[in-house]
Amino acid sequence: TSLLNEKEGSNVIVAVIDTGIDIDHEDLTGLIWVNTDEIPNNGIDDDKNGYVDDIHGWNFLGDSEGDQYELIRLLKSGEDFPEKEQALKQYADKIKSEVGGDDIETIVSNLKMNVYHYEENLKKSLRLSWNARTTGDNPDDFSQRFYGDSDIRPKHDDESHGTHVAGIVAANRANSLGMKGVAEKVAIMVLRAVPNKGDEYDKDIALSIRYAADNGADIVNMSFGKGFSPHSDKVREAIVYAESKGVLLVNAAGNDGENIDVVPTYPNDSVDNGPEVANNLITVGAIGPSLSSRMVAPFSNYGLNNVDIFAPGAIIYSTTPSNNYNSYSGTSMAAPAVSGVAALVKSYFPKLSPNAVKKVIMESGLPISMEVRVGASGMETQLNKVSRTGKIANAYNALLYASTHFKMLKKMK
Repeated sequence: TSLLNEKEGSNVIVAVIDTGIDIDHEDLTGLIWVNTDEIPNNGIDDDKNGYVDDIHGWNFLGDSEGDQYELIRLLKSGEDFPEKEQALKQYADKIKSEVGGDDIETIVSNLKMNVYHYEENLKKSLRLSWNARTTGDNPDDFSQRFYGDSDIRPKHDDESHGTHVAGIVAANRANSLGMKGVAEKVAIMVLRAVPNKGDEYDKDIALSIRYAADNGADIVNMSFGKGFSPHSDKVREAIVYAESKGVLLVNAAGNDGENIDVVPTYPNDSVDNGPEVANNLITVGAIGPSLSSRMVAPFSNYGLNNVDIFAPGAIIYSTTPSNNYNSYSGTSMAAPAVSGVAALVKSYFPKLSPNAVKKVIMESGLPISMEVRVGASGMETQLNKVSRTGKIANAYNALLYASTHFKMLKKMK
């Protein structure tokens, strides 16, 4: 507090695009965004934004709880795409690991002929014939924007991912319950757009980003991702739009233990490692609790171009539905830690652009000089060879950096 000279921070809205969030949780209650331009439960779109009774955000998934993997949707569509052969093998591999049986070549040739005798044994998300979408829209038609409903809570308690993420950002720091989020003065805007199992649709994500930008969010947390994205251009357009509205996006790097400069993962703010379309997206890898050569979580993706910074993401204790708490691991947990740091910076320095807040986090991180092991293979390298900064996000340093470089930062667009 001495660093901030007892300054009162201003309120910050953090949108969490995720599964549903238990907004009645004892450690989150009172910290959920309220759309004051909307009258609750009157069935009227009072603020005329196209979403009826959107008091705390929006549910783009309707009643559906899970969905297919994007790869399955692409295979089902019969369309050709560049990585199709590799995708079929990857899918066949998944089938083999789920149900055993034939060799991968046989499964691939069956897939090509559409003979599909594994169907009954497979988990739903791998099923070709399953159509989980209940919202009545066509997910490939981006002109259909107003679908879903205002019920942003989880459908049941094991839909816990979003509640866990929200707690990391903002769980009440003033009470003695559970745990403390990274930031105070935060209101969580809830955007239910990520199925509990299976992959999110590009349309739901693009519209969630736009909803957040149009309804006053300062920061958007995106703890999700996938390897195929047929409408990645529309998501990139939404990223650019969010930047025009002054919104910072914080994106989880993914949990495949891969170099994502080589193995594509989405959302992404560039095409094929080319120039970034905007300066408002920060991608976060995960570290574990020990300062050693094993500090990078083996599941964490990495990449000199595509991962900006690392943050704690292993065995993170946070809120889960029905007033419970649990420890989860994933870059999904590392991203909200950075969203929390961004919220702190934005609270005390509200005039900073997303680009400036991103610079604060990148410049002020803790540099790691020792050799570290990364990925599933445990390759030995330096952190600055597998990320833009070679650093770990640090809240104290971020506030210190912002206060000492404020004049320069304020000029950044």
